[in-house]
Amino acid sequence: MIGGNRLFRLVLGFVVLAMPINVAAAKSIRCPADMPYAGPAPISVAIADVNPPAANRPSKDPKTLSASFTDKYEKSKATSLTVALADQDGPIWEETRGLENAEKLHYWASVGKSFTAVIIMQLVENKRLSLDDKLSNWVKNVPNGDLITVRMLLDHTSGLYSANEDQGTNTKLQRPLSLQDNIDILNKHGPLFCPGQYWRYSNTGYLFLGEIAEQIYGQSLREIIKVQIFDKIGLKNSHVLQVADEVSDIAKPRPSDDQKSDIRAPGPAGPIAATSSDMLRFWRAFLNGELVKPATRDQMLAQLYPMFDKNSYYGLGIMAMRVPGPDGKPVIRIGHAGGMPGIKAFVMIDPVSRQYVSVALTGDGPASAVAYNMLRKWQEAPAP
Repeated sequence: MIGGNRLFRLVLGFVVLAMPINVAAAKSIRCPADMPYAGPAPISVAIADVNPPAANRPSKDPKTLSASFTDKYEKSKATSLTVALADQDGPIWEETRGLENAEKLHYWASVGKSFTAVIIMQLVENKRLSLDDKLSNWVKNVPNGDLITVRMLLDHTSGLYSANEDQGTNTKLQRPLSLQDNIDILNKHGPLFCPGQYWRYSNTGYLFLGEIAEQIYGQSLREIIKVQIFDKIGLKNSHVLQVADEVSDIAKPRPSDDQKSDIRAPGPAGPIAATSSDMLRFWRAFLNGELVKPATRDQMLAQLYPMFDKNSYYGLGIMAMRVPGPDGKPVIRIGHAGGMPGIKAFVMIDPVSRQYVSVALTGDGPASAVAYNMLRKWQEAPAP
């Protein structure tokens, strides 16, 4: 089994907070409209054709999977853990332990960015929005907002500071940041680089994407995601969080120290609470062309920028990561990671076999390691 520390080095080790790159912040940067990308080379990922139907594949042994789940639960030291596994079609295997009282759902942190990205790409498909539209069309007074495109917000090449990193303002306000708070913080810090020049994770960019969707639809992001995603593919155990929500049915963060987390704060940068099976259904529907066309899905994976290390990449709301394959050689997996103090989440998909795992936990355990090892177990599991 690959342990948490090693897999973090191989995949990534980030939470919902953005990680800095070696580009100095500045109050004012003069930028051309066509600044070329100057970072490490991007990659692309292709999605394989759908495998033979589940009826033609042997079923998995639930006892073997449950024993593996128990092993990962104990080794991760998570206070609660949920895992779902599936092929491109057929039944979903799911197991959950450790929920307390009224808790029914887990929070998925930045994994929820992919829901926001799908909403934006649906608008692009319907020609209500263009990836080349400028942020200033929708949100005013943002540094370089007249140069930042929708595409740059999706793939984190906008150069925008991530406002949640401004601990002074967050501590002073003692509440989730509003849209105007984010704009004020961006103007205080200035752009980190010219739009399109480098890659740098920004939760604020996804806040702006949510704002764009709300302005176009004239509805809240909760209503939009419910109609355009939940209702469309039949998700019954999923919820879009808003600032004023009562969250007793969602597993609360359980950090190992005294850090505080508010799962309602990220907004469009992390809006989803769900069961692991519903989260898997979302990703399966996405790859299967039920939420966006296959050509749009492929566009979202056509240019993925190197993230924090040489093994993780980011496209239009989707991550790719290099991990050891069955023979020890690196292979590509896609999905998304997320977390905050006391919560970790990870979705990992084999784009060749079209097999899936979704993992969320409370505590500070390694969701990435659990996801990697459970997916390997699913792919190796014998029939009962």
